[in-house]
Amino acid sequence: MSKKVIFAHAGWTFWDDAAIRLRDDYGWEICYFIGGTHQEKTQKHFPEAIFHSHADAKRIRVPKGCEAVKPSPLDKNLITALSSNESIYIKMMDRFNYNRTLSYQERIATYHKQLMYWNGVIEHFKPDLVVFRMAPHMCHDYVLYSLCRVMGIDTLMFERPTIPGLVFPVGSFEDQSPVIKKKYLECLARESGAVISVSPEVSAHLEKLAKPYEQAMPFHEQYKQKRYSGGEFGASIGIVWRLIYDQVKGTLFDKWDSEYRKMKFHNRLGQIKRKKLQAHYHQLANSVDLNVPYIFVALQCEPERQSCPVGGVFTHQYLMVDLLSKLVPQGWKVYVKEHRSQFKKYQSAERSKTVESYEYLASMPNVELVSLDTSSFELIDYAQATVTVAGTVGWESLVRGKPVLLFGQSWFSACKGVFMAHSIEDCQSAIETINNGFKIDPEEIKCFAHVVEQNSYRGYIDPVYEQMGLISPEENAMNLAKAIYEYFE
Repeated sequence: MSKKVIFAHAGWTFWDDAAIRLRDDYGWEICYFIGGTHQEKTQKHFPEAIFHSHADAKRIRVPKGCEAVKPSPLDKNLITALSSNESIYIKMMDRFNYNRTLSYQERIATYHKQLMYWNGVIEHFKPDLVVFRMAPHMCHDYVLYSLCRVMGIDTLMFERPTIPGLVFPVGSFEDQSPVIKKKYLECLARESGAVISVSPEVSAHLEKLAKPYEQAMPFHEQYKQKRYSGGEFGASIGIVWRLIYDQVKGTLFDKWDSEYRKMKFHNRLGQIKRKKLQAHYHQLANSVDLNVPYIFVALQCEPERQSCPVGGVFTHQYLMVDLLSKLVPQGWKVYVKEHRSQFKKYQSAERSKTVESYEYLASMPNVELVSLDTSSFELIDYAQATVTVAGTVGWESLVRGKPVLLFGQSWFSACKGVFMAHSIEDCQSAIETINNGFKIDPEEIKCFAHVVEQNSYRGYIDPVYEQMGLISPEENAMNLAKAIYEYFE
């Protein structure tokens, strides 16, 4: 059946190729693209479609061809229906909080204007479906997603398991894959003694996660470390020199507009702030005792997709830590470790976190901040359980034989050993079960890996994993289009 589609996150060759296959192989109409600056291929193959760059969408600039789209008025019913999304959007705008002066008034006004515009787009184009490459996290795409959810318009996006070379579609990042959940229950109910088979690739993946972290590091982390040469900053004076160089070059030669020049200025200044933030974290962090009972809390980077929006209300990760600090049994500790990438060049910690935010965590009862030099795998191995909003560390923990308290959603949510922790009652029940001697069954983990492999598609949804070369661009486009099409058949 043909569908009229808005295609988000365009501009990547592999993603545009998937759109072309949806049109040519399945007869779908792509009426509107949202994407990066590389739009030539998109416009060549879809000359009748609208192309809205992320830069213009962020600023609510109407793209060419959308002059007839009128921003829709908002009313109490719609704003109330989206009340939970509003909080997440306001937090998500940390991405653009370059100099930490983005006020609540600016954030909420931008949110309302985004709602008006994208509501108008939906009313004008009347799409059957909006396709996202992954969980929407750039503010404007999150508003579009949120409107679709309350209006009953289908959405689709991909999950990328830690198992290399696999992706699978979901209707929402807030929900588990119904197919994988169903197939997993069937696998668990198999006859006693039935052998679970996994491919050599999956078997190697599971064996790798049992090794030290340096050998088990996910490919995207390896890529970042290599690309950014470890990701550390030079001396502050060097950062200042590059700041001045950027401004002179951008003004005289590159002809940057004032907004972009301002962003570059604060990005450089942010590196100095990040150095100070990291130094303060190290002052607060301890060498912890691994021989006492503890829960290991692995923080996500901020601002980042895995924390916001995937973490839901726990995108404010201090809420998660506070909850645990008040619920752990007497004598237990809550060891909190910042993400190893949070202070690197490719992150922007200073936009979301402050000295006070780390001091607040360190002041909580039973809580200790852990040095970044402490191995996360060592913390997993000695812990009673691992805690994350949505991170890869959860899967690593399961494979290494430790249960997980999951405060958001993730591709492994349905796996045995995961305790969904969305409420006080959830946490109390999970901690009690773990304290009573709960053990991970390795066969249940292997069973889940088998089900994910059997119900995923070979492919990639980001340029980093494209570089692994596990599949040709042509096969990737075919598989992504097939996955999208078959999800609705």
